[in-house]
Amino acid sequence: MYFLAAIKNYDTITAKLNTLGSWTYKEIVGIDYDVDIDFEDNYTTVLTLSFFVSVIETGRRFKMKIRYANVSDFSIRKITNLYLTRSLIVHDKEELGWDTSQRYHVHDDSGYGENDGYNFIEFYCSSIEAISLEEF
Repeated sequence: MYFLAAIKNYDTITAKLNTLGSWTYKEIVGIDYDVDIDFEDNYTTVLTLSFFVSVIETGRRFKMKIRYANVSDFSIRKITNLYLTRSLIVHDKEELGWDTSQRYHVHDDSGYGENDGYNFIEFYCSSIEAISLEEF
């Protein structure tokens, strides 16, 4: 399930790409993981992934950044490149009564349509937001 509706601002960020034609995710080209601590020693984890996307007809390349809040159980398997066949798969666990801090289960896909993933990247988060798109 590619639950793109869960990604705040996704339609706004991808509007430019959509006017240029069909486009596809190619790989993850940046991983930025931060832990913020407030004055009460509360921890907030934020993961920002930079995706390399390409317009199919013209080959124009862009970098799209997506931010994931309150990340937990974050794992990355030893890799050289993190190629994608589509965006990461997002499963909304709210209907199952999961804690809102782990509302979304996010992982890669093997490309065979089974939502199984290669297990290169996997984590849980409470919210997802597309934050920028720039020419690569």
